[in-house]
Amino acid sequence: MKENKLIELGTCAKPHGIKGAFSLHLESGDESILEAGMKLTLYPLSEKSCIDKEGEVVEIQKISVGNKTIAEFKGIADRNKVEAMIPFKICIDRSEFPEADDDEYYISDLIGLEVYEYETEVHLGRISKYYENSVQIILVISGKKPFEVPFVEHFVPDVDVEAGKIWVVVPEVI
Repeated sequence: MKENKLIELGTCAKPHGIKGAFSLHLESGDESILEAGMKLTLYPLSEKSCIDKEGEVVEIQKISVGNKTIAEFKGIADRNKVEAMIPFKICIDRSEFPEADDDEYYISDLIGLEVYEYETEVHLGRISKYYENSVQIILVISGKKPFEVPFVEHFVPDVDVEAGKIWVVVPEVI
C-alpha cells in the first residue's frame, strides 16, 4: 500500500448558502470517504482563487453527502471567503483513507502498478492514471504503446497491489 501521497477527490466551483459552506463535486459521489475531522489539501483551479498555489490545508468541520455534497471547513463561516477560495481541487493524503479489507483496494492504489499481458506475461508499462466515463472506470497504461482498458474483470482479470502488478487483456482494435 502506498502512503503519504495526495489523491485528488474532486473539485469545488460553487458556494452553498450564505454561512460559508461549499458545494463539492466528488469523483466518488455518494461513496465518499470524507468525514468531519479529516484534513484536505486544496489547490486553486484558476487565478480567481485566493488559495496559495502550493496548496492550503483545511479541516472538515461538517459534511453532508447525498444528492449534493455540502461541506463546512473549520474557520470559514462567511460566503465571501468561500467565493474568494473557489474554484479549487480537493486532495487528501492517502494515509487518511479508511483501511481496506484484505481482498479490497482503492482504485488510487493502482496508479504506478506494473502492467503485464495476462496470457503472455509481457510487460506493457505501468498505470499512469484513471478516469470515469460515466459507465465504468478506465485505466490509462503508459508504455511503448500507450492504451486504455475498462476496469472490468474481462480486461483486468488479476490485480496484486502488494506485489505492484496488474494483468490485463489488451483490447483488440476494430
